[in-house]
Amino acid sequence: MAPVTETVFAASGAGPSFSEDYMPVVFSTPADGTRCVYVGMRAPPEVTA
Repeated sequence: MAPVTETVFAASGAGPSFSEDYMPVVFSTPADGTRCVYVGMRAPPEVTA
């Protein structure tokens, strides 16, 4: 991943499910405090083991 800003990165989009060379990866913390990462328009919450 290549940093674009403090919370936005450009990740390689190589593979059959990606049509672009790069895709955005965005790290975020919504108002409820749950840390999320947006990849491919989806934002699963962080899960710790």
